Amino acid sequence: MSQFRRSTQVSALIGAVGLSLFGSPAQALEGPAADASQNFTARIVVGDSEHSCSGVLVSQRWVLTSGSCFDPTGHPAAGAPAATTTVTVGRTDLNQTSTGAVRTAIELVPAPDRDLVLVKLNTGVAGVKPVSLATTPVSADEAVTAAGFGRTKTTWVPDTLHSGAFTAAGDSSTDIALTPAGDALICQGDAGGPVLRTNGQTQELVGVASRSWQGGCLGTPATETRTSAVATRVDDVRAWITGIVTPVPGDMNGDNKPDLVAIDNTGKLFLYPGTGTGALGARLQIGSGGWSGASVTHRGDWNGDGMEDIVAVVGGELRVYPNRGDGTLGAAIKIGTLPTTARIVGIGDTTLDGKPDLLATYDDKLYRYPGTSSTTPSVGAPVAIGSSGWNVMTLTAHGDADKDGRVDLLARDTRDGILYNYLGQPNGTFSDRTEFGHGYTVTNRPLIAGAADADRNGVADMWATAGDGTLKFYKGGSDIHGPIDGPSIQVGSGGWGSITSIS
Repeated sequence: MSQFRRSTQVSALIGAVGLSLFGSPAQALEGPAADASQNFTARIVVGDSEHSCSGVLVSQRWVLTSGSCFDPTGHPAAGAPAATTTVTVGRTDLNQTSTGAVRTAIELVPAPDRDLVLVKLNTGVAGVKPVSLATTPVSADEAVTAAGFGRTKTTWVPDTLHSGAFTAAGDSSTDIALTPAGDALICQGDAGGPVLRTNGQTQELVGVASRSWQGGCLGTPATETRTSAVATRVDDVRAWITGIVTPVPGDMNGDNKPDLVAIDNTGKLFLYPGTGTGALGARLQIGSGGWSGASVTHRGDWNGDGMEDIVAVVGGELRVYPNRGDGTLGAAIKIGTLPTTARIVGIGDTTLDGKPDLLATYDDKLYRYPGTSSTTPSVGAPVAIGSSGWNVMTLTAHGDADKDGRVDLLARDTRDGILYNYLGQPNGTFSDRTEFGHGYTVTNRPLIAGAADADRNGVADMWATAGDGTLKFYKGGSDIHGPIDGPSIQVGSGGWGSITSIS
């Protein structure tokens, strides 16, 4: 391992807490084996197996760790890691491969002002609950627990997660001073591991391990007896963390921009990546054939891995196609049976229970299918929420149009081309309709699709094909009656007449 190289900034941080560290910036924790409640702790291996550190899962696809895990200064470059990086999460015992997952890091997002970096995984991790983020700083002499996969007093590379008790003290800086309670130690390999407080039944992340004296750790000279350590505070950068790691509705390829999915007249399925402006990039074929006549939608994570999946009715089967992380699809999972004439829309989470829901029209009625978000997707029994008049409506989801925290529904009456908005209600139903726009006849605008917030300005938007074979982007707007369609721009110059479905 390379020796710790003090940059001016790192030296200043060390001086602020009276420490002067040596050795690698990637440190491990001496303490008892941790229990399964801390399985959000990750082991990170950068390059070869001799360089490792710890981290913590903050969403299904993102791990937070110490910047020094990737760069001695604590400030690695943004973008793809310089060396192949493997992340294991969900396993307190690394030999138990039936739980958790091993992923590859594909992107680093360093914090601008402290020893922190967010690590994006190539695909999300299902079945592991991310840690809760603290909203307040540590108090004086607060009891906390640190966890990590690093070195102990007797073992160079432990296979099990260890944790230990510490007393924490923070100040107005980005540092938290840690004093062992008992014989706990933070050693080489523990950098980036979680520092947790207990709040009722919840473990909250207050910081991640940054550096320590490593006195008593295996390999440290016997003359070094100091055992205190420093963690990097996270409560005051909670908004930065959540702003990056929270999935964006409509995003299929993981770039935090809503995308469009379409079927062409040969039965192929395509992904059109959004650019964040309402325009679309070059399309990617994600289904080779057999999609003709299918009702396809995407809005929500159906297998608990933090990535938006495709839901479709194909030949009367209701299927989930898991997202592999880049918008391409895994093998279909049948979750139900619907009439072949049924049309569906992934509306999002109508009841705010953390699970995506599905709307379907058939037999002239509107049904809500409550969804589950687990490693095995499924839906509950349908609930009729619209009694008649739905056969003539084209449904789509544009997200939370009125910014009340609930998803809303768009429906176009194919008889006169009037587009209506239905506001989401607390019980999973929708309000009486208000006019969203007019002139959307099937001749003038053959296909419509809610675009979520495709231009990233905080307002729900829409895409629509035009009778001349172009694609229009409608920038969402509002008036005294609520959400309405806004001005449109052309974002597809031709060929959209061969498209039979968009979502």
